[in-house]
Amino acid sequence: MNIEKKRIEAWNTGNGSIGHITLDKLAIPETVKVTLLGEPIIPESFNCYGHPNFTEEQEMLYMFKEQELKRQNGGKYTPLKAEIIYEERIFDVPRSTFDTVRGIQNSLLSLSDLNEMLQNRRIFCKAHEDVPLNEFMLFGCFWLDQFGQVMSVEKTAKGKLKTNGDVEDYDAFRRNNSEDFTLTSGGYDIPTHGSACPCCGKTFTIDDVKNNPCVYIKGKFYHDSCWRNYRRLTEVDKFTRRMVGLIYKDTEYQFELLPNGYCNQDCCSHIPWFLFHTVDGDIIMGWRKNVISIEWQENYKLFDMSELFGTENVTKWKEDGKRGIHAWGEKKAYEYLKKVFEAVNL
Repeated sequence: MNIEKKRIEAWNTGNGSIGHITLDKLAIPETVKVTLLGEPIIPESFNCYGHPNFTEEQEMLYMFKEQELKRQNGGKYTPLKAEIIYEERIFDVPRSTFDTVRGIQNSLLSLSDLNEMLQNRRIFCKAHEDVPLNEFMLFGCFWLDQFGQVMSVEKTAKGKLKTNGDVEDYDAFRRNNSEDFTLTSGGYDIPTHGSACPCCGKTFTIDDVKNNPCVYIKGKFYHDSCWRNYRRLTEVDKFTRRMVGLIYKDTEYQFELLPNGYCNQDCCSHIPWFLFHTVDGDIIMGWRKNVISIEWQENYKLFDMSELFGTENVTKWKEDGKRGIHAWGEKKAYEYLKKVFEAVNL
């Protein structure tokens, strides 16, 4: 039996916060008992190591108690630790099933088998912290590293395995792709078994992982193509119905989608810019990183930029009859559009 004293740490899951305790060893979940100040705390779930997870509310209550302890100690911070009693789990899965080309290839029969293999790599590293794993490339876009992590590569490197299978030794892949190989923190993600794309509703399969790249956004997996279409339509709705459409009636404007005027790379190419044809003239709008670029074209009714926006500490310009400004977000963009509309329609 193992006894440890640990803090409950706040973990960001991408879709909110949870509490978590990281133990020193693998644990058998059924044996884990957690107490805080003599009172039992029942974990909400356990991760693949058998370490306990707690609800956001449990983590907040823990934080409140820790802050109260600090106040009682005259402002001196004293970590509040829970006591965890558990039995250690012995990891006895054959290493050949998750650390050889053949073993990994055999795990590609289903998404469930693939996730189990990846989980076994992570658990092995926790149980044998001084023993590195072999490294592999999966489907030409996933790097299974020596620490049990899964890294992805830029999409341009996908599909360049030199073998007939879906798995290749990492060093061999690097030798064959030395010029094009670039790691990335985004792009390809491996969905969990049973998860479904919230846009199309289809449950993910092993073929999706291989042929239809997935992304993980705010705690949800999407098909890459579904996410891009959703983001494009979201921007269309944002700029039309919730911005220009609040100023001009449906009969008073039309719009065209333009290529992204700030970034034409894969990361932004699905986010359009807009050319609005209004009864007052044309306006081009689109995101430039954290600001919205608004440019009233030369055929737009005359107005005085200095008079309307002289006090705004943002980028402004006048060139060849065009007048433009950068707006910090949608609220400011709407404010600028409305101010100009009112000025030219007195």
